[in-house]
Amino acid sequence: MKNLIIMGIDPGSRTTAFGIVDCLKKTFIYDFIELNKISDFDNKLCLVFKKTQEILKNYEITEAAVEDVFYSVNIKSSLKLSEIKGAILAAIKIANINVVHYSTREVKQAISGYGAASKNQLKFIIEKTFNTKLDKLPLDVSDAISIALAHCSYKHTASRIN
Repeated sequence: MKNLIIMGIDPGSRTTAFGIVDCLKKTFIYDFIELNKISDFDNKLCLVFKKTQEILKNYEITEAAVEDVFYSVNIKSSLKLSEIKGAILAAIKIANINVVHYSTREVKQAISGYGAASKNQLKFIIEKTFNTKLDKLPLDVSDAISIALAHCSYKHTASRIN
């Protein structure tokens, strides 16, 4: 069976997180960018694009999974998140890597069995799954790992059906 290394991405305007999961070895690594320390939004977009490219170059990513932008009442925030996601998608497509999109509910359902699970519940499950602690990290990191792990789960289920 071909090795599946999935990059899960949680795009955020304050923190953008990357979780890289090896579906067969059941291991992960992570990275994140604290964007709230950068005032110029164009610089944020450039940094997200470059960080995504760097990760894609440094790891043998098979596929990418990105969380859909949550459209809140604040349209300005939604537009900024969409631009951040656009920078991520551009870097992924330049690398010629397949990308899939998951809603927050789909990720939570795949990881916890409950589509309305909290971020802390997802973090707890990730910690138990990988026998690790993510205490000092932003919740965005466990979200990104959850996105990658959810894609592993969906890929495994699809391969059993086919």
